[in-house]
Amino acid sequence: MAASGVAEHVQRRSGAYWRDLIFSRLLPSLFFSLFLSRQLILLAGSLHGIRQPSDLLFLVQQLLALAYFTMLVVLYAVRLPQRGTDRRLAVIFIAFTGTFAAISASFLPGGSRREGLILFGDILATAGLAYSVWGLAYLRRSFSIVPEARRLVTGGPYSLSRHPVYLGEIATALGINIATGGWLSALAIAYFIVCELLRIGWEERILAQAFPAEYPLYARRVPRYVPNPLRRR
Repeated sequence: MAASGVAEHVQRRSGAYWRDLIFSRLLPSLFFSLFLSRQLILLAGSLHGIRQPSDLLFLVQQLLALAYFTMLVVLYAVRLPQRGTDRRLAVIFIAFTGTFAAISASFLPGGSRREGLILFGDILATAGLAYSVWGLAYLRRSFSIVPEARRLVTGGPYSLSRHPVYLGEIATALGINIATGGWLSALAIAYFIVCELLRIGWEERILAQAFPAEYPLYARRVPRYVPNPLRRR
């Protein structure tokens, strides 16, 4: 009886439920789990390669990257139901290709090592990762690559800027590539930044529609991009 009841319950699930489960949860989680696995390998190598103080900074960067990809895998699997979204093909294309451009930039050929920028790049990337992880810790089950609205998050880093995860990701991408990237990497990062800015505009429109009373007040109170310590809250 119990087995037949479960089977009947599964059959009643709508097509939208299964599409959401497979394409909006499982597949993205599996995709980011590939980067999580790679990050575990890099972290293991970092633990055995500490020879000078700068290596400790790189180790912290790898730990933050591990936390970042772990959170992406988990958060995609347990996301809240959406309250608003933009399913235009151009929006989806830009959201995903921008993300892939940032990830792939450091793998592109043509770069050269610029010794004078290595420490600066490591500090920038580490700070960016820390800010992104902090943002994800508050965003939690509302995370998405495609612009969507689930709940309005205003605490933590979201009280400093309206898009801390995007800001952290841009800083991270610049920091990782500034000392070693070539012109192909520069093009990929430029494309990524343009995509992030477009996503911000689309996301804000969706949030304003989903939270018509709360979001305009929040937007007037908190800067869009960079935190402003002199601004009154």
